[in-house]
Amino acid sequence: MKKHALMVVGILLVMVCASTVHAAVSLKKLGEHPFYRQTMTAEADLRTMIEQNRADLEAGFAKAGNPELYSEFERQFPTAEIDAVRVEPGERFNWMLFRNNGTGPVTAVKDVTWEGEAAFDAFRFSIDQDGQRYQFVVPAVCGNLSLSSIEAIPPQALQQQVNQIPVCTMTLSTTELTCGRTITVDADGSIDADGTITRAVFRLLGANDRIVIEAIDTAAPYVQDLTIPCESSQYYTVSVVVIDNAGAESQSSDCLQTIKVAESVGGMVLDLGYAHQFDPANYVFGRVGYEHPLTEKNTVLGMVGGFARFEGDDGDDATFVADALLNYYFSDKLYMGGGVGFWSGNDGEVDLIVNMGYQVHETAGGMKTSLFVEGRCFADDLVSSDASRLGAGVRFRF
Repeated sequence: MKKHALMVVGILLVMVCASTVHAAVSLKKLGEHPFYRQTMTAEADLRTMIEQNRADLEAGFAKAGNPELYSEFERQFPTAEIDAVRVEPGERFNWMLFRNNGTGPVTAVKDVTWEGEAAFDAFRFSIDQDGQRYQFVVPAVCGNLSLSSIEAIPPQALQQQVNQIPVCTMTLSTTELTCGRTITVDADGSIDADGTITRAVFRLLGANDRIVIEAIDTAAPYVQDLTIPCESSQYYTVSVVVIDNAGAESQSSDCLQTIKVAESVGGMVLDLGYAHQFDPANYVFGRVGYEHPLTEKNTVLGMVGGFARFEGDDGDDATFVADALLNYYFSDKLYMGGGVGFWSGNDGEVDLIVNMGYQVHETAGGMKTSLFVEGRCFADDLVSSDASRLGAGVRFRF
């Protein structure tokens, strides 16, 4: 009886598809412990399986004792040449990945020999690392990724594996603009034929190739916004260099373009809005004027217009106002400033003015639209309720 029990245990051990990581396994049947439940009939199915199970494959490589190999596997597999093969009985595998009964976490079993009655359909491909060629076999019926052999790469193959440098491509949102404006540099179309782009270095170069701005992207999309400074230079050069996973850089001439910076000029401005006097009275107002940049951050704005009262008994209409403001731009969109104005009502008064605005839209033709709030009061009567007004409006810059 004891002898029969030992025989049964021995037979069960031989038939187990995967046991422990260190055990030699004689595999006679596929599909009992699949890594992937769907049968793969074409190369596209294999690529889908690998793409959908990246995390589990990385864990499997670690359990099999080759964690350092996975990064090269992930990099090279998308372009690896895949062959459909028949695996004959007697072929040995260094290790094989599986899931117990097709569920749960990935596990690895080492030293596996196929001893089934017939050959099985599989996919075969290789991954190279540090002068070694790792050949993988994946059974079509179960997706149990297996390392079948490790061999030295033939010398002639090593000579052919010279890393190809990446190729940079670049588009600019414009090549003519004024100082203080932003240009968008898009290098996301850059490619690396035998690897991946890992970094992109964006530079704005001034006279004598002086670096004015430098920005580095370490992940796609490789797109940067560069603000053109207000300096004496009339021409700048935009440069992008992309770097691949092997450290090779694209040729500097790939992405190199000169842009012209026009003389800083202003633009016409139109304001439309509503104002409330605390006495109370309500007004609608309109102004036209001109905004001129003084520096990269400061502009001066002169406007004329009028305020019409439509509600309230206090406060006079201002059939004519003339305002002068100095604004500071914290960014391309946010500004704040103040100044003085003339209010024709009440026999003529001088106003103190503060305003703040934010750009909400810019058309391809360059018209900017911003929303603003404005406070104004008589310079000689700051506390009077009929001398203080708070307004809000929309500003169009042409």
